[in-house]
Amino acid sequence: MFGLITGSGFYDIVELQNREKTVVDTAYGPPVEVTTGTWHGHPVCFLPRHGTDHTIPPQAINYRANVAALRLIGATKILATAVSGGIRSDLGPGTFVLISDYINFTSGRADTFFDGKPQDSAAGTITSANSGDSPLRVVHTDMTTPYDQNLRDTVKRAAELESVPLKDGAVYCTTNGPRFETPAEIAMMAKAGGDLVGMTGYPEVALAAEAGIPYASIGVVSNMAAGLAPESLSVPEIVELIERQAEPLYRLIGQTVRLSSNAPTESDSNVS
Repeated sequence: MFGLITGSGFYDIVELQNREKTVVDTAYGPPVEVTTGTWHGHPVCFLPRHGTDHTIPPQAINYRANVAALRLIGATKILATAVSGGIRSDLGPGTFVLISDYINFTSGRADTFFDGKPQDSAAGTITSANSGDSPLRVVHTDMTTPYDQNLRDTVKRAAELESVPLKDGAVYCTTNGPRFETPAEIAMMAKAGGDLVGMTGYPEVALAAEAGIPYASIGVVSNMAAGLAPESLSVPEIVELIERQAEPLYRLIGQTVRLSSNAPTESDSNVS
């Protein structure tokens, strides 16, 4: 089953058929509501990370419960969207970007399933094939390729078929939010190699790797980051731009679902 996690402005899939809401219990907090159905004839599971009415701020999202819920309901791959500010000059508002790496600037987030706590026996817990019988888990996950290359290739092919412009490759910087960044912070990120900035991409990507689920993310640039434009966009202007980009984004994701479902992505992960 193809898993989808969407961000700001993208709260539903209108074309989703046979839809059903399922409440999934995990070991990581309150139950998570996941919508399942068929899209273009293929099974998908879907959740908007901010909630359907955008009431969950980025620092309060239960990333562990979301990823665990998709894993438990049967997601074998996850494609996410990430509304972002552009740091690189060629990544202006309206650009779609296939993210290739990340830098984490968050703090205080629960960002691993393998925290050493003795909860392996709890229902809905993500466990590792390397943990053996030990109740305490110390698992180190390789992040050399944080975004699955096979799934990224599928997204690129979908963009070609749908004639949707897509920039390939960007380093995504994650901050806590909910405030926006300062010009000095953006200048620091640029010097560190950052191309995009957002508030939700981490720890989602790392948790998917720990759970053994191939993961890719499409950055949707809503504005230039602080200090890089003559004047700041208002929130209503950002929302309007996101709404204009919904149609090509859903075409891109829908084609990715078609292609990926016909040729399943394989993962080299050893997490069970």
